[in-house]
Amino acid sequence: MMNSSMLNNASKVERPEAALFQLPRWRWLAAGLLLLLALGWLGYRYLPRATKPEAPATPSPAAPTGTVQFLMEQQWLIRMKLALVEEQTVARQITAVGRVIPAADFQAHVASPVSGIVAGHLPRVGQRVAKGQLLASLRQTATSAEQAQVKAAVAQVQSQNVQAAVENARLEADRRSAEGEVKEARVKFELAKKEADRARQLHEQGIIALRDRQRAEAERDAAEASHQAAVERREVLTAAKPLALGQTDISAADSSYEVRAPISGYVTKLHKSLGEQVTPGEEIIEVTNLETVWVEAPIPERDLSRLSSRLAAVFTTTAYPDQEFRGTVVDISPIIDEHTRAAKVIFQLPNSGRALRIGMQANVRLDAGEQANVMMIPKEAVLDHEGKKIVYVLLSGEEFERREVTLGDELGGKAAVLAGLKAGERVVTQGAYQLKLQELRPADAGAHTHET
Repeated sequence: MMNSSMLNNASKVERPEAALFQLPRWRWLAAGLLLLLALGWLGYRYLPRATKPEAPATPSPAAPTGTVQFLMEQQWLIRMKLALVEEQTVARQITAVGRVIPAADFQAHVASPVSGIVAGHLPRVGQRVAKGQLLASLRQTATSAEQAQVKAAVAQVQSQNVQAAVENARLEADRRSAEGEVKEARVKFELAKKEADRARQLHEQGIIALRDRQRAEAERDAAEASHQAAVERREVLTAAKPLALGQTDISAADSSYEVRAPISGYVTKLHKSLGEQVTPGEEIIEVTNLETVWVEAPIPERDLSRLSSRLAAVFTTTAYPDQEFRGTVVDISPIIDEHTRAAKVIFQLPNSGRALRIGMQANVRLDAGEQANVMMIPKEAVLDHEGKKIVYVLLSGEEFERREVTLGDELGGKAAVLAGLKAGERVVTQGAYQLKLQELRPADAGAHTHET
């Protein structure tokens, strides 16, 4: 066991931890200050600097002046194109929207003058037919009353045929009799001629008297006349035709009628099908020749005084937007529509390529004769903005201005600008819509940042 002296000596030994907490107070203060300085330097060197809060990325309203910034990189990306504003002297245009209709004498409504049932082969819609080509056949079938009439007519014809047969037999007998009479008269004439020659010789020799010679010559002349009469009778009977026999077949009441194309063209309508009944005058097929067509368009009342047959009209269609067709004024209606205050005007167009089709919509453009100086720009440069027409004008390399314009007539692929632009300015054609998006959403379009 440990004695009390050993315990006392052990209690006097100091631990290192206790010695540390027994340092002077000024040393503690110095160590804390150094620690704060070290932490402050590390924070300044390595921790991120405080930044101002960014504004929310919401689309800002368009600038009041309509100025848009569009970087070169953005212009290259969309392959932006510009067009020069040019001043031109153009004629005032009259525009309208019409439709293609068949020209006069270039459409036929084919009907039948008789009734019957459509038989045979009908052409299809769109098929080309030539003038005189068979379009349809009508089978005509007699009714009961007509059949009864035909039967009565057949009975009458049969009776007439019996009489005709008797007459034909008598004619044939007369022909044979005439032939025999000619032969007999010829023999008698030959004998009488010989007797007359012999009497002449005997008289010349003084054997017979003159009276005997004259009697022989008279008999010769009589025989010759009889022969000539027999020959003429035979010729008359030979030339006479036998009586024809009438038709006694009851099926003669049924017949057929052929309907043919009156003009060359295309079948545009079929009003009947095989097996349908057709009445006289009822339309069966419609044929239209598309080599020449008409365009019917409403022209406003205020522009009618500027129209004349010498005016050339230009037409475009939705089907062929890049192709222009030309025609002339054919007729101006004397009636003004009380609702539209416009008159229908008909134009005639050559259509050898058959690009224009019946019922197609056509945009009409005519020169009214009045000249005006306007600014011309491509139509694709014009945009709609809040019910107005706008374009974007180049101010500098990366700055554009939205400009409201007043449009006039359209000429081909260009539009006339009556107000809002000056000659020599440049407007955006390809990329105008992207500029509009940039103006409406400037925060979303190509802003540069240098954050790491």
